[in-house]
Amino acid sequence: MTELATTFHAWILSRAALLSHVIQGCSVEAPDGEHVRIRTEKATANVNFYELDPGAPEIVELNIIPADDPDNPTFFLHFEMDDLDHAKQLFDELTDTLSQLTAKKTTRILLSCTSGLTTSFFAKRLAEVAATLSLDYEFEAKPIVQALEVAGEYEAVILAPQVHMRRDEMVERHPGLVVFEIPGAVFGSYDAGTALRMLLNAMSENALAARLEQADTRIVRRLDNDKRILVISAVFGTRDSLYSYRLYDRGEVVLDGRVEKPGRSYCDVKDVLATVRLRGVDPSGLDAIGLALPGVVDGSTVHMISIDLGTPDFARLSESLGVPIFVDNNANAAAVGCYVSQDQFENIALHRQPTGYCVGGQGLIVDGRLVRGHHGLAGEQGFLVGRLGLMDRLRRKGWTTDGALDLVSAYLMCCVTVAAPEAIYVAVDLLPDMDELAAELARWLPEGTVPELVHVCDYHERVLVGEYALCVNALRRAEAGE
Repeated sequence: MTELATTFHAWILSRAALLSHVIQGCSVEAPDGEHVRIRTEKATANVNFYELDPGAPEIVELNIIPADDPDNPTFFLHFEMDDLDHAKQLFDELTDTLSQLTAKKTTRILLSCTSGLTTSFFAKRLAEVAATLSLDYEFEAKPIVQALEVAGEYEAVILAPQVHMRRDEMVERHPGLVVFEIPGAVFGSYDAGTALRMLLNAMSENALAARLEQADTRIVRRLDNDKRILVISAVFGTRDSLYSYRLYDRGEVVLDGRVEKPGRSYCDVKDVLATVRLRGVDPSGLDAIGLALPGVVDGSTVHMISIDLGTPDFARLSESLGVPIFVDNNANAAAVGCYVSQDQFENIALHRQPTGYCVGGQGLIVDGRLVRGHHGLAGEQGFLVGRLGLMDRLRRKGWTTDGALDLVSAYLMCCVTVAAPEAIYVAVDLLPDMDELAAELARWLPEGTVPELVHVCDYHERVLVGEYALCVNALRRAEAGE
């Protein structure tokens, strides 16, 4: 082991006494100089050191294996052992997650309708889907009158369509409680998978929600190439993040994976690259790396509007690897993913709005070209809503079907009157019924001018596909000297 790795290993062991006080029932083991085990009754955290090249920095693996589900780690990442402070930070994230998992209680979710009978079966279906994800979630069904009294004992409330008008009353009685309406199409078909994804998004557990998506996107546009391209997309929740990565080799997918992390930082991209390297792919040997990230993307820089998530220097990272790195907004990438998955339209838009959010993101393609705009601000609707002073008034609308219909139709009206796309792809959980949305737009637009509306249920897959297409086109332009 290098001197830096040996120092880190010793630092971990020096914290053993502290950890035994902080994490209930914790014991620390070091079978040798390349492994550390932190055991609790509910899970085991592992620190493993791997030397890929003699003299080069080790790759360190951190993972947490639940005792009741050893095949599904709840924490899994890799990083290059070249920065001791960064290594300590990641180890603290590991132990914080282990501590939360050890002390974690069952998450209780309440479903409510008029009598509680129709939601009882749905609650059972939700529990079955949650179990497949190893989620310690408990679902109960109660009639709305009783639910109004006891909702404070739960972490979230899902209202059936027939009692959606009681949401404001529920929120007034229980401030801060997550309360949203399940769409009639989802409730009527007992689509528990979609309902659970909506719930996880509403509770800001986006990383888990992304795992429930069905990847069915196909590329039909011509993207022939002889390149090896790695694409990475990020999903940020309130407390955690999910990085999905995919390696394309001459157009074929040869590697897929995810890295889940507590906290949110753009700088975690380096740790994703370390994971890819440990899986046998040297990032410096690639033809390009594409990053699809939340936030405003201006060239190689990216930032959130109101949250500081670090200031990564992707240009410097690109230079150190000797590989071009292309950075794109994830809604823009998703729009491209929708575009290359069909050959009927040359002018399309994509609108993304997660459950509970009053502001969505849009991607726009005109005549086959992505519109980024000056400083990458195209589609950043949060600035408009803020300027109009509507943020507080609109906040509640993101929780119900009627509210989402009102919001999304207004955002799409802005898009239609500015760009008039032939089709709009709608990635909004609460609005699976495109006929209803089309009818709302028809109230305000001239007859026959409502664009084709397509519901998107695999948003994160579209992001990966779109980022790949963006990288292919960027490499083509570079080779042509554009």
